Amino acid sequence: MIEINQDNILQIDGSFGEGGGSIVRIASGLACVKNIPVEIHNIRFNRKNPGLRLQHLVGIKTLAKLTGGSVNDINVGSTLVKFNPGSEWNTDLSVQIRTAGNIGMLSQTIYNALYLAPHQKYQVHVNGGGTYGTHAAGSSYLSNVIFPIFNNLGYTVNLDVKKHGFYPKGGGKAMMSIIPSSSSSYKNLILEERGELEGIKGHIHVENRLKKPKVAERILTSILKNLKPNLTRSTEIQITTDYHESLSVGVGVDIWCKYSSGVILGIGTTLGKRGVSSEKVGIIAANKLNSILESNETVDEYASDQILPLLFVAEDPSKFVIRAKTMHFLTNLELLKGFFNREFSIKKTEKGYLVQIF
Repeated sequence: MIEINQDNILQIDGSFGEGGGSIVRIASGLACVKNIPVEIHNIRFNRKNPGLRLQHLVGIKTLAKLTGGSVNDINVGSTLVKFNPGSEWNTDLSVQIRTAGNIGMLSQTIYNALYLAPHQKYQVHVNGGGTYGTHAAGSSYLSNVIFPIFNNLGYTVNLDVKKHGFYPKGGGKAMMSIIPSSSSSYKNLILEERGELEGIKGHIHVENRLKKPKVAERILTSILKNLKPNLTRSTEIQITTDYHESLSVGVGVDIWCKYSSGVILGIGTTLGKRGVSSEKVGIIAANKLNSILESNETVDEYASDQILPLLFVAEDPSKFVIRAKTMHFLTNLELLKGFFNREFSIKKTEKGYLVQIF
């Protein structure tokens, strides 16, 4: 599954566990952190469309440019990646994503590579791609949930969206900036209690052609109507509605909760779909939010697997509570064992699952 061969190359079976693109994003990024070559085979082997998707392809090629490294001849659909990171780091890059290859997924590949990078600051200018798409975190979720967690741990990551992009044409524009630190400087994460709910915030992003039927406003009305009042009580709720000019029609909803302990929990991203009413989109988002409010988790299910690599890079132990052990989470833990000599435990409690990284 994960082993080092006689040539000191880390070989990874990309079909293990969840078997998705996160294996590629994390493994190729951590190859740069550890400065070791990796071979990933059977990439997305059990998917309907196996092999690399566009965002994976662009991500790996970006890492080769970022580090002065090398990669085998790969294309969309390739099931084998041989990536050897270099040591000639570039601090300012421009990346082109054609169609709606997801900007968030690209950013994950990049920030996983830069935890221990040698220079003070890195910038990546992204032209094209989608800020909202299926099976991917939306840009507002990243900027308001994932990246604040990173920033609190000492890893400064920012995503400045210049233009939103939706499936299938994309056309988004963004600038990503990252300021790395060192393993001894990164803070650990100790979050066993989340405290009192202080506020609920969110963004509803909708393409301009849906402005006349007031899609964003109808989604917001539906969300507020379907929130359970016993969970929100007098909590301040600030969810904005924004319309954007883009190449394709699309809808993306991100909502997050802030607690007195500093905990930030998001619902992930809810997308609008053709044939699904605005009211139904609002109900889906509200139900996700109600589930978070009813839980005792201190890291939401979408953030839990994304923050794991940084917690393994940091030297001190971490401890937090998740609601459920997702396959993404378990797969990422297993993958990280191939890169780091760290131990971890997951214990069932009345509050969910207590995760400890030693």
